[in-house]
Amino acid sequence: MKGKKIDGVKQAVEMLQGLDLASQQTLLADIARRDPEMAIKLKQQLVTFDDLQYLTVSMMKRLLQDVELDTLGLALRGCSREVSDHLIGMFSSGMKRDIDDILKGKPRPLSEVMDAQKKIMDVVMKLREKGEIILSKDKSERMV
Repeated sequence: MKGKKIDGVKQAVEMLQGLDLASQQTLLADIARRDPEMAIKLKQQLVTFDDLQYLTVSMMKRLLQDVELDTLGLALRGCSREVSDHLIGMFSSGMKRDIDDILKGKPRPLSEVMDAQKKIMDVVMKLREKGEIILSKDKSERMV
Protein backbone atom coordinates (compact mmCIF):
# COMPACT_ATOMS: atom_id res chain seq x y z
CA MET A 1 0.00 0.00 0.00
CA LYS A 2 2.96 2.29 0.46
CA GLY A 3 3.01 5.02 -2.13
CA LYS A 4 -0.58 4.50 -3.27
CA LYS A 5 -2.45 7.79 -3.10
CA ILE A 6 -6.20 7.71 -2.48
CA ASP A 7 -8.41 10.44 -3.91
CA GLY A 8 -10.79 11.13 -1.03
CA VAL A 9 -13.15 13.31 -3.05
CA LYS A 10 -13.45 10.65 -5.74
CA GLN A 11 -14.13 7.97 -3.12
CA ALA A 12 -16.74 10.18 -1.42
CA VAL A 13 -18.49 10.83 -4.76
CA GLU A 14 -18.60 7.10 -5.46
CA MET A 15 -20.18 6.47 -2.07
CA LEU A 16 -22.68 9.30 -2.54
CA GLN A 17 -23.54 7.93 -5.98
CA GLY A 18 -24.67 4.69 -4.35
CA LEU A 19 -27.20 6.45 -2.12
CA ASP A 20 -30.78 7.34 -2.97
CA LEU A 21 -31.45 10.98 -3.81
CA ALA A 22 -32.92 11.92 -0.43
CA SER A 23 -29.91 10.45 1.41
CA GLN A 24 -27.51 12.21 -0.97
CA GLN A 25 -29.17 15.56 -0.33
CA THR A 26 -29.21 15.05 3.45
CA LEU A 27 -25.55 14.07 3.55
CA LEU A 28 -24.50 16.92 1.25
CA ALA A 29 -26.42 19.40 3.44
CA ASP A 30 -24.56 18.07 6.51
CA ILE A 31 -21.23 18.38 4.70
CA ALA A 32 -22.10 21.91 3.52
CA ARG A 33 -22.68 23.01 7.11
CA ARG A 34 -19.23 21.80 8.13
CA ASP A 35 -17.25 22.41 4.94
CA PRO A 36 -19.05 24.42 2.22
CA GLU A 37 -16.12 24.16 -0.20
CA MET A 38 -16.08 20.37 0.06
CA ALA A 39 -19.82 20.20 -0.55
CA ILE A 40 -19.36 22.23 -3.74
CA LYS A 41 -16.54 19.93 -4.92
CA LEU A 42 -18.68 16.86 -4.30
CA LYS A 43 -21.76 18.31 -6.04
CA GLN A 44 -19.68 19.23 -9.09
CA GLN A 45 -18.53 15.63 -9.50
CA LEU A 46 -21.75 13.92 -8.51
CA VAL A 47 -23.83 12.66 -11.43
CA THR A 48 -27.55 13.23 -10.92
CA PHE A 49 -30.69 12.56 -12.92
CA ASP A 50 -30.73 16.23 -13.96
CA ASP A 51 -27.38 15.65 -15.70
CA LEU A 52 -29.26 13.67 -18.35
CA GLN A 53 -29.93 17.06 -19.95
CA TYR A 54 -26.36 16.82 -21.29
CA LEU A 55 -27.09 13.69 -23.34
CA THR A 56 -27.06 13.91 -27.10
CA VAL A 57 -29.68 12.15 -29.24
CA SER A 58 -27.31 9.27 -30.00
CA MET A 59 -26.47 8.85 -26.31
CA MET A 60 -30.19 8.85 -25.46
CA LYS A 61 -30.76 6.15 -28.08
CA ARG A 62 -28.01 4.10 -26.45
CA LEU A 63 -29.55 4.58 -23.01
CA LEU A 64 -32.97 3.48 -24.25
CA GLN A 65 -31.47 0.16 -25.37
CA ASP A 66 -31.10 -0.68 -21.66
CA VAL A 67 -34.00 1.31 -20.14
CA GLU A 68 -37.71 0.73 -20.71
CA LEU A 69 -39.74 3.72 -21.86
CA ASP A 70 -42.19 3.18 -18.96
CA THR A 71 -39.31 3.47 -16.48
CA LEU A 72 -38.08 6.67 -18.14
CA GLY A 73 -41.56 8.15 -18.19
CA LEU A 74 -42.05 7.42 -14.51
CA ALA A 75 -38.63 8.88 -13.69
CA LEU A 76 -39.43 12.08 -15.59
CA ARG A 77 -42.25 12.79 -13.13
CA GLY A 78 -39.62 13.65 -10.53
CA CYS A 79 -37.30 15.93 -12.47
CA SER A 80 -37.32 19.57 -13.44
CA ARG A 81 -39.40 20.78 -16.38
CA GLU A 82 -36.20 21.86 -18.15
CA VAL A 83 -34.70 18.36 -18.03
CA SER A 84 -38.00 16.69 -18.92
CA ASP A 85 -38.56 19.00 -21.92
CA HIS A 86 -35.00 18.45 -23.14
CA LEU A 87 -35.23 14.67 -22.99
CA ILE A 88 -38.72 14.49 -24.48
CA GLY A 89 -37.55 16.80 -27.26
CA MET A 90 -35.21 14.04 -28.46
CA PHE A 91 -37.99 11.50 -29.01
CA SER A 92 -40.00 10.67 -32.09
CA SER A 93 -43.63 11.82 -32.05
CA GLY A 94 -44.80 8.28 -31.22
CA MET A 95 -42.46 8.03 -28.25
CA LYS A 96 -43.51 11.52 -27.13
CA ARG A 97 -47.15 10.37 -27.05
CA ASP A 98 -46.19 7.28 -25.03
CA ILE A 99 -44.20 9.36 -22.53
CA ASP A 100 -47.02 11.91 -22.33
CA ASP A 101 -49.48 9.11 -21.49
CA ILE A 102 -47.18 7.96 -18.67
CA LEU A 103 -46.74 11.51 -17.36
CA LYS A 104 -50.50 12.14 -17.37
CA GLY A 105 -51.35 8.73 -15.93
CA LYS A 106 -52.60 8.05 -12.44
CA PRO A 107 -50.52 9.45 -9.60
CA ARG A 108 -47.70 7.20 -8.40
CA PRO A 109 -45.85 7.15 -5.08
CA LEU A 110 -42.72 9.28 -4.95
CA SER A 111 -40.77 6.18 -3.91
CA GLU A 112 -41.62 4.54 -7.28
CA VAL A 113 -40.46 7.65 -9.14
CA MET A 114 -37.20 7.69 -7.18
CA ASP A 115 -36.70 3.96 -7.82
CA ALA A 116 -37.17 4.56 -11.54
CA GLN A 117 -34.60 7.36 -11.45
CA LYS A 118 -32.17 5.12 -9.55
CA LYS A 119 -32.58 2.31 -12.13
CA ILE A 120 -31.83 4.75 -14.94
CA MET A 121 -28.84 6.25 -13.14
CA ASP A 122 -27.43 2.75 -12.52
CA VAL A 123 -27.52 2.16 -16.28
CA VAL A 124 -26.11 5.64 -16.96
CA MET A 125 -23.17 5.00 -14.63
CA LYS A 126 -22.37 1.66 -16.31
CA LEU A 127 -22.52 3.22 -19.77
CA ARG A 128 -20.42 6.14 -18.57
CA GLU A 129 -17.77 3.77 -17.20
CA LYS A 130 -17.67 2.01 -20.58
CA GLY A 131 -17.33 5.37 -22.34
CA GLU A 132 -20.57 4.84 -24.26
CA ILE A 133 -22.10 8.06 -22.93
CA ILE A 134 -20.56 11.28 -21.66
CA LEU A 135 -22.22 13.72 -19.29
CA SER A 136 -20.32 16.96 -19.77
CA LYS A 137 -21.56 19.78 -17.55
CA ASP A 138 -19.19 22.11 -19.38
CA LYS A 139 -21.55 24.03 -21.68
CA SER A 140 -18.61 25.27 -23.76
CA GLU A 141 -17.70 21.69 -24.71
CA ARG A 142 -19.86 20.71 -27.65
CA MET A 143 -20.70 17.03 -27.90
CA VAL A 144 -20.90 15.57 -31.44
